[in-house]
Amino acid sequence: MNRKHIFSITGLALMLAAGNALAQAGDGDLDGTIRLMGHAEAELPDAVTKEITLPDDVGEDSEAVEASADGLATANEARLRREEGLTTADEARESSADFVEAAQENRENRGRSSDNIPDDLPDRPEPPTPPGGG
Repeated sequence: MNRKHIFSITGLALMLAAGNALAQAGDGDLDGTIRLMGHAEAELPDAVTKEITLPDDVGEDSEAVEASADGLATANEARLRREEGLTTADEARESSADFVEAAQENRENRGRSSDNIPDDLPDRPEPPTPPGGG
């Protein structure tokens, strides 16, 4: 390796080590994010439950409420169309089965069912030779 690569690798290693050292050099108080409530706090309901008020512009006539109502109506329509489609598919499947059954009966009535095929069919004839003896 040339010197440029060695210096850049060394610089990178030093920056990583310094960043790691700074990250570990906290104030040592790891209990700052999780704290147990004291006895007096646990007895007061306000310490655990607190009423959160919404801004005045969020109400029943809000655009979000209208949009959610429109979305719900669209979803209900899509569900109904899906159910109708599934019903149509079931009906098509049933009528298809009826057509298959009718075709099978027609074949049997004409004597073409697989049960009526003889086992001793003649061999296939050889193809004719082209004119000119080719």
